Amino acid sequence: ECVYHGPINDIETYFSTLGYQCKLHDNPTDFVLDILIDANRTPETLAKLNDEYKQSSMHIEVLARAQQENNTENQELLQSTIVVEAAQALRTEIFYVSQRTLRNALRNPAMALAQVVVSIMIGFLVGLVFYDLKKTTDPGIQDRLGTIFFIVVNQIFSSMSAIEPLLQERVLFLHEYASGYYRIQTFFIAKLVCDLFPMRAIPSVLFSAIAYFMTGLARTSGQFFVFLVTIFMACVFGSATCFFISTLTTTFCEILLLSSLF
Repeated sequence: ECVYHGPINDIETYFSTLGYQCKLHDNPTDFVLDILIDANRTPETLAKLNDEYKQSSMHIEVLARAQQENNTENQELLQSTIVVEAAQALRTEIFYVSQRTLRNALRNPAMALAQVVVSIMIGFLVGLVFYDLKKTTDPGIQDRLGTIFFIVVNQIFSSMSAIEPLLQERVLFLHEYASGYYRIQTFFIAKLVCDLFPMRAIPSVLFSAIAYFMTGLARTSGQFFVFLVTIFMACVFGSATCFFISTLTTTFCEILLLSSLF
């Protein structure tokens, strides 16, 4: 609510029209405070002062001035041309963001080492469980299908380690993207590429070299290459899915729950 908004020199004149007279040698500020204190004691008086101000020429003039300034600003915005351009080329952004992401990964070698050790252990475990599968038609085909299915699912779930780095860098990404440092696809591509080689490619090769030959699958270079590419693509799919889900929520438990749906 407002009872007066105008020049300070017109305070006494305005309130005198409402029946309030300023005493001789009285400060205009104290004069207005006395009026407000008395008006607060009776809501009807305060409402009357507010209504009188809304009907005054000062209030009408303030509204007209505000409307004029608002129309002027809107007209300037309509006439102006806003062009949003990226600060750098896409390849330049990917280069520097990938360089930073790779350095951060190298500063935490425990994560990559753990991924390698786990891949070797799981490779031997799969090789022992499905050791030297029979080459017969009836049980052999079913055993091979079960083995391949288990391996692919295992490699997808082993990519869950991609959740934590992106979750930790979420605030940093939002800040840098809002500041126009790089595009969204730049960050995603850099994270995906730098996550592939140290965290996915090397463990996939080690796992495939152990599990493939221990299970007794076709021992030809062509078949082994197809198997290796399949395992690698499963890891890429798992990492990309984890990156996508990490953008939907900020809670680690919710990310794990959503990841299980995919």
